[in-house]
Amino acid sequence: MDTPTAQRGNQNAGPCVQGMWTSDENGLLRRKKVLETGVTAREFDAAVAGGALLAVGRGVYIDAAGLTGKADYLQRELTYRARCLAAVRSDGDDPPIRVLSHQSAASIHRLEVLDTERTRVHFTNGKAAGGRLKGRRIVIHTGKLNDDDVTVLHGVSVTGLERTAVDIALTARSFAPALAVFDSALRHGADPDRLRQQLEVARTGVARARVALRYASGLAANPGESWCRAQIIAAGFPVPVLQKRYRLNDGTAAEVDHDFEGQVVLEFDGESKYGAQWLRPGQTPADVVVAEKRREDGLRELGLEVVRAMWDDLRSGTMIPRLGVRLRSRGIHVPGDF
Repeated sequence: MDTPTAQRGNQNAGPCVQGMWTSDENGLLRRKKVLETGVTAREFDAAVAGGALLAVGRGVYIDAAGLTGKADYLQRELTYRARCLAAVRSDGDDPPIRVLSHQSAASIHRLEVLDTERTRVHFTNGKAAGGRLKGRRIVIHTGKLNDDDVTVLHGVSVTGLERTAVDIALTARSFAPALAVFDSALRHGADPDRLRQQLEVARTGVARARVALRYASGLAANPGESWCRAQIIAAGFPVPVLQKRYRLNDGTAAEVDHDFEGQVVLEFDGESKYGAQWLRPGQTPADVVVAEKRREDGLRELGLEVVRAMWDDLRSGTMIPRLGVRLRSRGIHVPGDF
């Protein structure tokens, strides 16, 4: 059933549309349906030209106000998700392609992934052949789909949680994205046994995917933490305990991302915690910075060495040398010369 979404434009959106936009259950606005409610083509096109509506498919739009105030990465993810939902019903194939897969299914499942393009919508055809690139926006993968490989979310057919994670891990270009998608899948309740069963058949990329699944943990809070751990594993360092809880001297609890033998902790700082959408009422980014500093001081008062890593450290490869020095200074064996 269609549900009304209030029209919100900006000052340059053209004539103000009186009434409501008509969107479907996924927040998609279809031009044809909106025009049937009495909105004129001129009014609708003015809203598009002014930026109040954002195209996500042929004749399909979303209300741009729904992206306002959200972090850039979240805006990209929400827009891509809308494009995937729109593509299911506007692909135009005969017979129609209906099963979203790979990173498109991950977006519907809200899995967090690393190193994944967001320019094309991915489907699986359920066959042993026939995969192809359809234009610049659609990729159709080959692959048989059993009944338990497919589920329905938000009214569209997608590969199930376990199949989606395995598909991404098998096509990942490196170890880190494979580990990250398995971490995220387990965090979302994926069945480890089903994941292992999906990897029993030898396929391209299966060896790396099996290793990634062996190290995977639903305790990793985000892809950044997964990438940290992937680099730690690749360097041959001891595998840290995840989300270990400490009681600070002031009585508060502190849960650390990665703990090495109660001597060194590694914290990933993705900076998203400073975004407006993550702040508590009345809290400012400066408040978060102060709280983080006090928390870090509290950990050091317990005798812990604290190492911080950011996205740039992971991209540049500088995290591992810094961490190696700290681990070795605490008597923890690590390979290499740091």
